[in-house]
Amino acid sequence: MNSIKNMFPVGYEAFHENESFNFQLNRFYSQGVFRKEELMDIGRQIDGFETWISLFIKLGEEAEAEAGTNEGEEALALLLRAATCFRAAQFYTISGEKDAEGRSLKHALYERCRALYDAYYGSFQGISYVQIPFSTYMLPVWYAKAEEPRGNVLVCGGYDSIAQEFLVLLLYLQERGYNVYFFEGPGQGEVLMRYDARMTPEWEHCTAAVLDHFGLDDVTFIGVSLGGYLAPRAAACDKRITRLVMYDLIYDFYGSIIGKMGEKKGRFFDWMVSHPKNLLWHWLDRKLEENYFTRWLLGQGYAIYENVHTPCEYFEHIKKYNTREISPLLTQDVLVLAGESDLYTRFYKEQLAALTNARSVTGRLFTKEEQADHHCQIGNMGLLLETISGWIEEKTNGQKSGA
Repeated sequence: MNSIKNMFPVGYEAFHENESFNFQLNRFYSQGVFRKEELMDIGRQIDGFETWISLFIKLGEEAEAEAGTNEGEEALALLLRAATCFRAAQFYTISGEKDAEGRSLKHALYERCRALYDAYYGSFQGISYVQIPFSTYMLPVWYAKAEEPRGNVLVCGGYDSIAQEFLVLLLYLQERGYNVYFFEGPGQGEVLMRYDARMTPEWEHCTAAVLDHFGLDDVTFIGVSLGGYLAPRAAACDKRITRLVMYDLIYDFYGSIIGKMGEKKGRFFDWMVSHPKNLLWHWLDRKLEENYFTRWLLGQGYAIYENVHTPCEYFEHIKKYNTREISPLLTQDVLVLAGESDLYTRFYKEQLAALTNARSVTGRLFTKEEQADHHCQIGNMGLLLETISGWIEEKTNGQKSGA
């Protein structure tokens, strides 16, 4: 197979006028799954969420069938395309919707994409999968070890991610000489879909279970997306984590969303959240239900978080996901990543300033000129991977570990 670093085209393109659709389509482009011309055509066909779901199911079925008639790298590329298509459809499906057999459509699509992802990543030599007992369920971990390891890297995803979307991090860092462990915790991927285990802010417990199982110490922990809160939370409690990467920062989840509304609307909405019994919520609940995007967004929250059932409870709950309070507890080397066009970047300077006790603090603000200014640096994955791996090497002096 070609080196992982050669897989990613550079560029954040205008595939769709809808900001959310366009971001997702750019993810597929940045990850090298679809060509630019294909996504331009797909973007022209999408006129709403129903079209998105039906089109990607169709494209997934076509790619899966075509994969069965091919061999080698062409077949593998089609498996990845099919998996990505079913994941794309699953992502925007509202929790609670049923398929033709009366099953949860979101769960059915997850199992379809998961089977294809497993077939694709199963072709890479050295990737292992294990389930670790935790609470009343199992934590899945995908890991790959280097022949002469330079250290240990732990990775977790974020809010509504699945591990397979980011296993490229595992492959890239293994290629650079590290032992890499990617796990899903409560509220994520397999743990949510197969055990209905919901997310809580207390990420230190599931992280400790993974570190204990593998006997890991002196670890670099990379938290992806909302993992920019989850990983720091674990690092504040567990000093086996000696280096921390916020990919990207989540200094204030709630504040970032409120800030995007604009000053006047944001101030009104903040007042509403602080008055959960206000009768205006009856009106606002209906307005939110009338829009597919907000209905989907809240449905994600109800499915992922523990004991969250209303819009007010959702927005009150996400206030817990902030690094304001835990940043002074971080004593590790810390890398803070941000894209200048990302809504969470409004707190970039505050995040850097809050790391008062860190051994070292490195900030990297990606720009539009670099095509990496959006959330999780979609648009230039190669630059992102080089930045992370270069920082790890700098902080470990490139030394090999006996891990």
